[in-house]
Amino acid sequence: MMKLISVAIVAGLFFESNQQSNGVPYAVGPTYSTQCWTDWFDRDNPSGNGDWENLSNLRKENPGKICAKPLGIEARTLLGLSPAAAGEIIYKSDTTSGFICRNKDQCKKKGCSDYRVRFSCPISFCNGEDPRPKCWTDWFDRDNPSGNGDWENLSNLLTENPGKICSKPLAIQARTLSGLSAAEVGDVIHKSDTASGFICRNEDQSKNTMCNDYRVRFRCPSSFCDGGGPGPRCWTDWFDRDNPSGNGDRESLSKLRKENPGKICPKPLAIQARTLSGLSVEEAGDVIHKSDTTSGFICRNQDQSKKKKCNDYRVRFRCPSSFCDDGGPGPRCWTDWFDRDNPSGNQDRESLSELRKENPGKICAKPLAIQARTLSGLSVEEAGDVIHKSDTTSGFICRNKDQSKNKKCNDYRVRFRCPSSFCDDGGPGPRCWTDWFDRDNPSGNQDRESLSELRKENPGKICPKPLAIQARTLSGLSVEEAGDVIHKSDTTSGFICRNKDQSKDKKCNDYRVRFRCPSSFCDRRVSRQSSSLPAVCWTKWYDRDDPSGTGDWELLSTLKKENPGQICDSPLQIEAVTTDDMTPAVSTGEIFFSYSPIKGFVCRQEDQKSHKCRDYKVRFRCPCK
Repeated sequence: MMKLISVAIVAGLFFESNQQSNGVPYAVGPTYSTQCWTDWFDRDNPSGNGDWENLSNLRKENPGKICAKPLGIEARTLLGLSPAAAGEIIYKSDTTSGFICRNKDQCKKKGCSDYRVRFSCPISFCNGEDPRPKCWTDWFDRDNPSGNGDWENLSNLLTENPGKICSKPLAIQARTLSGLSAAEVGDVIHKSDTASGFICRNEDQSKNTMCNDYRVRFRCPSSFCDGGGPGPRCWTDWFDRDNPSGNGDRESLSKLRKENPGKICPKPLAIQARTLSGLSVEEAGDVIHKSDTTSGFICRNQDQSKKKKCNDYRVRFRCPSSFCDDGGPGPRCWTDWFDRDNPSGNQDRESLSELRKENPGKICAKPLAIQARTLSGLSVEEAGDVIHKSDTTSGFICRNKDQSKNKKCNDYRVRFRCPSSFCDDGGPGPRCWTDWFDRDNPSGNQDRESLSELRKENPGKICPKPLAIQARTLSGLSVEEAGDVIHKSDTTSGFICRNKDQSKDKKCNDYRVRFRCPSSFCDRRVSRQSSSLPAVCWTKWYDRDDPSGTGDWELLSTLKKENPGQICDSPLQIEAVTTDDMTPAVSTGEIFFSYSPIKGFVCRQEDQKSHKCRDYKVRFRCPCK
């Protein structure tokens, strides 16, 4: 399964090389980007000389699953720890050789952990070129940690949920009931694999704490899911209201709605049927009378050959993504990362109330989850800090006094998970959209939401060159759901639905439209609405050095001398990417001597295992002139 990635670099990050992890990148959660991740691979174990996940062998054993020129590599132990958290010395971790951990390099004759790896690839490798649907089961929660722990073992789940899990899962995913990963809550996991399932034992946790309560789901071959197309799906639960002991098996949609109020969307997009043992209709061999999104599913005994009865079926319905809860298989809606405080005082306080004031409109009213990372990309677990608060009511607070040996908290940034309605339907991240506009109605010949006319009637509210247009009926339906034939819908003309194009003298629905704009347009609009927030802009990219000497030195002081008047005196942020393929610096696995908006960016050859940095370019975020 491919995952889109993006990394946001925030201000105030400057550290010496001995404060770094051992060079394995961490991937920030899903958002819109130019890169994607391959599946995880685990071809070796450390029982011999070490754990050798070398790229050449992985390519041979997984043809077509790794792009020709990976942009980055990530490694995790089978328990989910990074090499830094596992405390191991890594011999190689790059996009040429792959990943190698040698037992002889570890201290006290300790062997390497068992690792799995994945590779970051260009987005073109994912878009349209990966035919495998993301086929995940429903979430299952069969146990709670009140006894010895939380045992979501696969054998029991298969027995308790016949037909709902494939016989040979490809991957497993675990989340707490509040939606957090094991790494985010800090639990030690005994097992999490596709053979045993998931086991968290209370005896393995520190300070007599219990495991969190987890739910799990499994990734299956695409044949187990509907083959209608790649990507996450919004499916209802499975329903089984009838059995074939009478005239047949009638899973009527109207009756399913009455018996399951609120659980099926008004206009399903597709229907899927499976026998209780998990077979498709084709595999079961039954003759089906009806299977559609209007009537539901009907299998009649009279239609079968040799007086054979229908199998017992269950059905589910595919719905618009807005109908699904974010915790399910659909895209996740996360805000931007925020960093309003640093631990130079008594604490690092990322208060939700203060973040709202400083970032109007950028955080939803009722966040579903919170996530914290250090500015260098470590999770709370990997950083090892004691956290005072981390919730969707107060926000995030790390107090220096709670740390051991007079150690200060790390500097954290936070983000919040929101309902899908808060994000753009087209993808997992917040977008820069205009307000909705409705200037016309279809009482005449058409519903004409002309861009030129909308500009005249709403001066300054639409950017000069919109990136996309979106239309919805006044009741909230998409064009597909409304079923209208659209004459035009583009970023040049706007949106036009003509009554004469509709069937059976039907008129167009009444539509409203909005336009997607560059993010800089939203930043400026917010700044105009709040005098306390200056508008912010990015400089151009600078690449004044290359790593042929001691390293790549993109110092702010030197850049300002060489580019007078082009960089502000006190930049708010810095961003660094490789010059050849725009890979974010934090995804390369290299160690940085400086990554600071005040000092600039420095990658030293001596700090790298390969003794050679990649070539980087940088830009700075400044108040707009």
